[in-house]
Amino acid sequence: MEYICNLCPRQCNALRTESEGLGFCKAPYLPQVNLIAPHYGEEPVISGRRGSGTVFFEGCSLGCIFCQNYMISHGLSGKGKAMTAEELADSYLMLQDSGVHNINLVTFMHYAPEAARSIECARNRGLKIPVAANISGYEEVSTLRMLDGLIDIYLTDMKFYSSALSSDLAHAPSYFTKACLALDEMLRQTGDPVLDETDPGCPLLLRGTIVRHLMLPGNLFDSKHILDYLVSRYNDRIYISLMNQYTPPAGLEGKLPPELGKTLSEDHYLKLISYLEELGQTNAFVQESDASGNDFLPAFKY
Repeated sequence: MEYICNLCPRQCNALRTESEGLGFCKAPYLPQVNLIAPHYGEEPVISGRRGSGTVFFEGCSLGCIFCQNYMISHGLSGKGKAMTAEELADSYLMLQDSGVHNINLVTFMHYAPEAARSIECARNRGLKIPVAANISGYEEVSTLRMLDGLIDIYLTDMKFYSSALSSDLAHAPSYFTKACLALDEMLRQTGDPVLDETDPGCPLLLRGTIVRHLMLPGNLFDSKHILDYLVSRYNDRIYISLMNQYTPPAGLEGKLPPELGKTLSEDHYLKLISYLEELGQTNAFVQESDASGNDFLPAFKY
């Protein structure tokens, strides 16, 4: 099978076959999967006590130059496994049998048609736990609608407010505009948060949308603009997750803006937390200590 791809806002119009992709993400038609495993490093309402059943896909339609998963997100590692929808469904059921709380599809929107088929297949074969879409936010609404009724939880990023910043760091000047439209669609699909509070010490998200923002060094005001927008438009209809784990990528010295060659200032991060509190957001997550570095990265195949 092959098709001309316009799944993401880049609108590459590129030919994708089962084994080859010529677009920005370099992905072929068949999903390339690097790792399938329980993961414990997500927000508490996702990881819970038994972990989130993550499926890490290769390639990315956004391609931030500072990505921690650079080796699998920028092009393909050569170590990924091509998987059909039926094989993906097998993996979801295997994860469910292991006891994880949900299925967590990480950076998969450039494989949306096959991913949608895989979820349908798994549901028809007994998948009961929630399915989460862990994505960059740089999405086309029409592509998100392929997943309507299939995704229970969106874990989406809101990375940049400034078009100059998103252009410099991801070659995506339209990022904020596209991310806002996409977020409206995600919330339309999931509705307000629904929690399973059976275990009082560990509530789990069954449906809803979490918006993650990775704070970048030297960009406090960009982050504040993002919080202004999210709180004024959605408030506690979403969770906001503020992340301080920015890590300067190795091997890109001289290619990054000077401020991105260092980790995030603790003072700036605390100011952003205080700002979110002042805005009145209740549904929020923060990282309490320095989470930068690569110690918590999954064991990807490179």
